[in-house]
Amino acid sequence: MLDLLFRSARLSHPGAVCTLLTEAATDVRGIRGAVRRLDLPIDHGALMFSRSVAQLACIEQDDFDRPLVLLDSDILLRGSLQPLFDEDFDVGVTWRESRTMPINGGLLVLNNRRPEVVRTFFRRFVAIYRERYHSDGNAAWYGDQLALRDSVGLEHHEMHNREVYEHDGCRIRFLPCETYNFSPDNRLAAIVDGLPDKLVLHFKGQRKRLMEPFWDAFLQPRESRVPWAAWRGRRAQRQLAQAAVDEERATVAATPAKGRA
Repeated sequence: MLDLLFRSARLSHPGAVCTLLTEAATDVRGIRGAVRRLDLPIDHGALMFSRSVAQLACIEQDDFDRPLVLLDSDILLRGSLQPLFDEDFDVGVTWRESRTMPINGGLLVLNNRRPEVVRTFFRRFVAIYRERYHSDGNAAWYGDQLALRDSVGLEHHEMHNREVYEHDGCRIRFLPCETYNFSPDNRLAAIVDGLPDKLVLHFKGQRKRLMEPFWDAFLQPRESRVPWAAWRGRRAQRQLAQAAVDEERATVAATPAKGRA
């Protein structure tokens, strides 16, 4: 997944510098291309908190000569984020219709217009996580999204019609998950059209199985300049479409008819 993530980043943003936040024991021999790594201690019982601390360490040492995008490993970039970088904001967050966790932590966009403002926002976010959510069972999962919600300073229903909101001196850009952090249904049929209106695809949970078929059918052909790359992509698309039909039929066949045992 990391290999495909970084390849999709380079495909959409030639010259992108890819950094892996991990621990020293991680084996990255399966990742192609140049990858920097930042090795930090990881508490596997507090995984999301450890990730947030690692992200802050990365931000503190970054010189912000270019924007910084923090991504989960099960993400593919479908298109370029460059038009977004040209906008006037400090931190971009992806929101969804959820009362408790309206901000998804899988993608954060940190613009490079005012680096110290970005660092201050992230320091405050990690402090909120530590103070409010580390000891109540959310250190392993979900606490980052609760802390992001608190850091933004808006209720979920107030995010819907906003693009930029200034909170504690930080200009926060609200990006709809529908475009910038989209998770398709866990069905092959959900990805057969290539999802051309989505910029960032998040294959979270059981959807991870869809990540490689999507890459093979729609992104890998763009990566190669060999004459047969386009043909190979069309073949992968046909195979995906047939696999989707077979999966749907199998699902119908496995569903008991109404009124039967």
